[in-house]
Amino acid sequence: MIALNRKPLSKWTITSNIDMSIVDLSPAEFEVKVNTQDETLSIEDQCSKVKCNENEACILNKDGEAECACITECEDPKDKRLMICTKGNHTYTSDCEFYRMQCWCRKNDEQCTRKEAVTDAVDYFGQCQDLGVCTEFELEVFPKRMKEWLGEILDALFVRKDLDPKYETLVNEARKMKLSNTEKWWRNAVLWEFCELDRTHDNSVNNEELARFIRSLKVLEHCIQPFLDHCDTDNDNKISSDEWGTCLGLDKNDMTFLTTFCSH
Repeated sequence: MIALNRKPLSKWTITSNIDMSIVDLSPAEFEVKVNTQDETLSIEDQCSKVKCNENEACILNKDGEAECACITECEDPKDKRLMICTKGNHTYTSDCEFYRMQCWCRKNDEQCTRKEAVTDAVDYFGQCQDLGVCTEFELEVFPKRMKEWLGEILDALFVRKDLDPKYETLVNEARKMKLSNTEKWWRNAVLWEFCELDRTHDNSVNNEELARFIRSLKVLEHCIQPFLDHCDTDNDNKISSDEWGTCLGLDKNDMTFLTTFCSH
């Protein structure tokens, strides 16, 4: 397995037909000069009441009014692992390219070449390929591999200084456990991953929170989706902290620590 890339996949930029600089879609302040009124207008102010789709960006049109427009430029990723395969089994060079195609097709733009893109969705990162079927045996041994892999990832992120400082105690404890041949040395990594996935801090991870995790692993571990489906014992389309712990071999004391630590 490889480490998850938790950084944004691509930098999306848009341009309009009025005198304005390229807009970087990041949470930053930017201004646009509209020559017709000789005024400086804040895009953030103008766009605050406009809600755009994921494949669109808010711009000011020639009348100085805010509107949603399709992304016009997508960076060409150097890493092929950043390609995406959709559920319709179509490969795009990046998520940006896919969302742009969706936008073009939704707006009936002449640049739309795949009408089905409107109802398509990202399945996993990487070129489309036959992932095969997860067998019963593979599903049975998958949890052990996942736990050990998470342990290695947690330590690697710490070494690279890409880890939130609040997890430092988890890493140090895990290292001691591994050196002393403690059977559950991976425990802290399992706790850490749940904390990272649970962005809403409600002691459960929903489909949206799991989506990127699944997409990043699916091409490498075709059992990831069946495994998570198996963990969702009450079929409510989310995995509670108890379900996560049960699936990955945590005991009651571990779960108590998980719920208190993740809430910080």
